[in-house]
Amino acid sequence: MGLSHHDRRWRALRLAAKRRDGFKCVKCGSRIRLEVDHVKPARKTPELTYELSNLQTLCSRCHSAKTRLECGHAPLSPERQAWRDLVRSTPKETAYA
Repeated sequence: MGLSHHDRRWRALRLAAKRRDGFKCVKCGSRIRLEVDHVKPARKTPELTYELSNLQTLCSRCHSAKTRLECGHAPLSPERQAWRDLVRSTPKETAYA
């Protein structure tokens, strides 16, 4: 069962989950780039796809980490995570001369 971002029921549930979670990531508290995640993956438990109790708000970073583990990838090493954090914290240049 594929979820469509245009489906009214899914949009309403996403908003309800974000409201319930205070519009912040339930793992790290970030309020940036929020996504709604299925606690139990929809591909394994399709009957829980539209259950609010099976949804949680995660930032894109926490969601990516959770998905990596669900797919069988090893967690990032501390060195790799430190590098990723450094790169993400470096200000981006917005204008060129």
